[in-house]
Formats: sequence, structure tokens, C-alpha cells
Amino acid sequence: KKILKNKDPLIFSVGWRRFQSMPVYAMEDRNARHRMVKYTPEHMHCVVSFWGPLMPPNTAFICFQQLRNNQASFRVCATGVLRELDQTVKVVKKLKL
Repeated sequence: KKILKNKDPLIFSVGWRRFQSMPVYAMEDRNARHRMVKYTPEHMHCVVSFWGPLMPPNTAFICFQQLRNNQASFRVCATGVLRELDQTVKVVKKLKL
């Protein structure tokens, strides 16, 4: 088992498109804010924000950490569904004073 770290590059495969992006993981709280998390939570869902080509909502995607031509097998590290296309996503950090 490997937990994914925030802003580590992943290869997204969406339909016929395949691209690399650096996702930001967040949890949605009661106030509808997206709070950034450093690592993906174990046994829970989280929200992922990433840059990529335009795709219609409700499109499934799959993520890999690395793909090589000489690699015998690969590991799927994340799956999900695109909820919305929004350039103005606000992900807030928890401040420690």
C-alpha cells in the first residue's frame, strides 16, 4: 500500500487522453471549503484538483505513478470521476499559529 503525497506528479488517463499533472488533495468540510491535506486519507474519499485538457463532467479517470515501455506491470494508484470544470477552485491550508 502506498499513500499518495500532495503535488507528486501522476499520469492521468481520461478517455483517449493521457497527461501528467501535479494534483492537490483536499477534504471538503461542513462549510463547503476545500482543506488541503498532505497525503491521501486511508479508507476515505478526497477531492483532487489538477490542471489538464477540457473533459466533460462525469468522465471516469485512472491514475498511475509511472509508466515505462520496458515495465512488465503497472500499479493503478487512483480512480475517480470528474465532478466539475472550474478554474477558480479555492483550496485553503490549515494555519498553525
